[in-house]
Amino acid sequence: MITDDDVLTLLVERIPETRYLVEEKYELGQGEAPPTVDTELDLWANLIGLLTRPVLLPALEHAEPDSDLLRRCFGFVEDIYAGAGESRRGAIYFQILECLLEARPYLENAIPYLRGPVRERVSHMLKHY
Repeated sequence: MITDDDVLTLLVERIPETRYLVEEKYELGQGEAPPTVDTELDLWANLIGLLTRPVLLPALEHAEPDSDLLRRCFGFVEDIYAGAGESRRGAIYFQILECLLEARPYLENAIPYLRGPVRERVSHMLKHY
């Protein structure tokens, strides 16, 4: 089971494109491991500031998106969503999934990569938004 404190480590492992942002935010040396304690309070800010705005949304804007990057991003989202409590699910919803509605290409390009409960949540969001 992934804890909130595991999210940064998993983010950097699965999406190395975020490493420099994590290093900058937490004042880490190059290649230094992300913190693994007391990061749950940063979860909301980290999802939007380290993944969604700088990596995910720009990748979704391209006419020919980077399939590997998007597969890794949404795989990460699925993994941290699975078995998560309401707090983390809320963070994922507001800081990642709801952002897909900001521009048409975001959602259109994301659909092929959405799976399982994350896809169900986006479907529910579209029906009731």
